Amino acid sequence: MPRFLLVLICLSAFILTSCNYTEEITFHPDGSGEFLMNYDMSEAMVAIKKIGGNEEAYKKEPKVDSIIYFKDILKEKSDSISKLSQEEQDDLKSLESMMMRVQSNYETDVFNLGFGSAFTSINEFPEILENIDKAKSFHTKGSPQFSKMDGSAVANSVNDMLKHIDFSFDGKRFSRTLKAGYEPSEEAIAKLDKEMSMMGEGEETMKAMTYTFVYHFPKKIKSVSNKDALISKDKKTVTLTQNYIEMIKNSELMNFKVILKN
Repeated sequence: MPRFLLVLICLSAFILTSCNYTEEITFHPDGSGEFLMNYDMSEAMVAIKKIGGNEEAYKKEPKVDSIIYFKDILKEKSDSISKLSQEEQDDLKSLESMMMRVQSNYETDVFNLGFGSAFTSINEFPEILENIDKAKSFHTKGSPQFSKMDGSAVANSVNDMLKHIDFSFDGKRFSRTLKAGYEPSEEAIAKLDKEMSMMGEGEETMKAMTYTFVYHFPKKIKSVSNKDALISKDKKTVTLTQNYIEMIKNSELMNFKVILKN
């Protein structure tokens, strides 16, 4: 991985306000598809420019838009993996279907890190979401910066939310709903508010964080439950951007339903 990306990854751990989330799902006619969770940390790019130092060297770094498959990483590290316990080896083997997408462009202040997987059925979503969390941990293993980031109130709130999501799709009706009884605890909300208040000048940026839903369907969309959702010109993609903090505090904003035309 280019040196510049390694710097970005470390620096982004201290820029929690930079992270905007995108949950993107593509469905094929047979019910298979791809699931991608993207973390937009482009603010880290801006921070590097403000901090300065080695800017000319960073400008020479190549633009990156690549997909890394975990099965290739596991194959490359097979010798070291074989020395782990059987439980740890089985845990890593479960990541074979996962992929990571990296997009980086110093000139345009772009830095996206996405984790996802292909699926044959929507029934695989709970496993995919669990593996996304494992993939992040595997990629950042040994990084105290990312450990700090993943232990933040922001990271904990999104991880907790994803553990309580139910997806369903029968070819005509799609829904994303919260499991019965889920509600962010008062303690979790208090920690989130405290983290924001400690951000100083970054508090307003943190309050502006977003969570975007992008769903691609094989048929045209008839209706969407949220009036603020945008439907593409070909009527097959729906996009909805929510304020992240508001969404976490109001669980109803996490629910989403789409009905397709026959």
